[in-house]
Amino acid sequence: MLTFVLLINTDNSMAINCKKISSVLLVIFSFFSCDSIDKSVIPDSPVYIERNIHSEALELRTIGGYKTFIEIDQYGDAIGFGGILVQYGYDEVYYAFDMACPHEVDRNVRVFPNENGQAVCSTCGSVFSIGYGSGNRLSGPVKEGLRRYRVSISETVAGTIFRVSR
Repeated sequence: MLTFVLLINTDNSMAINCKKISSVLLVIFSFFSCDSIDKSVIPDSPVYIERNIHSEALELRTIGGYKTFIEIDQYGDAIGFGGILVQYGYDEVYYAFDMACPHEVDRNVRVFPNENGQAVCSTCGSVFSIGYGSGNRLSGPVKEGLRRYRVSISETVAGTIFRVSR
């Protein structure tokens, strides 16, 4: 919590101090402002996938399981820039990433998951950690991690529904 003490002088210095304080506050708050889940070199693209884990995404019922969405399967789907990779992490949390490699920045050059909780670019060989949801670079020429997307889970009478969005 920030606490400010205002000293009142009889001259003009109070107005100058208020301007300095407001400038400092503006800089401080700009560092803590809300933004999207992740900054990335991957271009902004529409993202929305909604599936029932018990009938449409059985792969996501097992820890470490994953499902990729490269083509639009259902009306209303939006698959990001290079497709969407959804991972049921080792910590039992769902994570989603854009499949476009941030080194290549090409919608047709994708990362694909392996059994070790990693995603690997087939072109540049970059390896990313996805098992615990970070998407961070582990090796390769890439400078940044995978672009992440939000995942929300809801329980319905029909089963567990996951939604991926920006």
